[in-house]
Parts: sequence; structure tokens; C-alpha cells
Amino acid sequence: MDILVADDDRTARFLLSSTLIELGHSVTEATNGCEAWEAWKREHHQLVISDWMMPGVDGLELCRRIRAEEESGFAYIILITARAGKANYLDAMDSGVDDFLGKPFERDRLLARVRVAMRILDLHQRLRLANSDLERRVEERTAELEKALQVKREFLSRASHELRTPMNHILGFAQLLSLKKGLTEKQEASVRQILESGRRLLTLIDHILGISKTDPNELTFEGSGAPRLGNS
Repeated sequence: MDILVADDDRTARFLLSSTLIELGHSVTEATNGCEAWEAWKREHHQLVISDWMMPGVDGLELCRRIRAEEESGFAYIILITARAGKANYLDAMDSGVDDFLGKPFERDRLLARVRVAMRILDLHQRLRLANSDLERRVEERTAELEKALQVKREFLSRASHELRTPMNHILGFAQLLSLKKGLTEKQEASVRQILESGRRLLTLIDHILGISKTDPNELTFEGSGAPRLGNS
């Protein structure tokens, strides 16, 4: 892991860097907050170990800038400080600091905090990958559902068209029959029944076609369970 170390104290910076290099990490050194900020913008280091008190941009300001970077991803920040007190602690936490290391630092404490940072960074990476995989699956499933809905709409539209055409012919012939003179009472009743049934069926076909063109989210269901258009 490439770790960014920021400290204006040359000796402290050397001790930090040499200890981290012994652990197998690579180290980018910065002699002040401004250098650290420029280095982080170039590399987006996952682990930053910074002194609090530095000229210009101090450790808290460096932390705030990193946290404010929208596309930065996650960086774990350890602040090195000789400051004590609840107010200082809360101020640092509000700035986005993840952990603290006393100054002068102890090797064992440094190693322990780096191990914690690596575990958290690993968990964060796993979570990010899991989220990416979940988003991919949701997109794939959404595409499958949209394809299925499109097939359904095309089928209903085609079926409605195939049903409407012969039904219009039947209604047309029934209307011609109703105008014919000399029909018996029974024949007239049969023609009326054909017209009424045909019109009801045509209305149902139109309703099915309307549903096929409607977004499923716009459908509501009546007590019978039959769907109807949301605006109807």
C-alpha cells in the first residue's frame, strides 16, 4: 500500500517512513500540508498519516479537503498530535479524522493503527465491490423485466388488433341485418344480442389494448382484482 506521510518535522517524518517501509509499504512524503494535498490529489492515497500542527495547511485542513473531494473514494486518516483534551478530540473527529497517534509516537501503537486501517480499508473495498455487483444485477434484472414488458405489450397489441378486425366485421353485418325488413321478432332479438355482445367484447378489447400501453405503475386494482387505468 502507498501511504501518504505528512509532517514538517524531518526526524518524525523519517521515523514514520522507515517504519512503514519495513512493513513492506511504499511511502510518499510531504513536508507540509500543501505538499500533502497536492500529492493526495495526484495519487488519492487510501491511508494518510499526518501531523496536526504544520505551517500553512495543517492536519485538520488537509483532512477537510480530502473529505470534501466528491470523487475521492474512501481514505483512512490518522492524525499525529501531542494535543490532548476533549475539545481537540471532537474538533478533529468533526473534521473527518479516523484515528489518532500520540506524538512522539510509539512503534507498536503505529503498527496497531496501521493494521486497523488496513482491515477497515479492506472491508470498505469489499463493500464497494458488493455494491457494484448489486447495482449490476439490478440493472440486468431491470433490463430483463423491461424486455418482458415490451414482449407483453406487443403481444396484447397484436392480439387486440387481430380480435378487433373480425369483431368490427361481425358488428357491421349485424347492423345491416338490423336494418333489414321482414325479420321475425326472434330474429330481431338475436340481432340485438349480437350487437350488444359484440360491443361489450369490443370495449373489452379496447380496455386490454389500453392496459398494454400503460406503465404498470399507473395501474390500480379494484375490489374484484380487475386492473383499471389510474386516471379512469
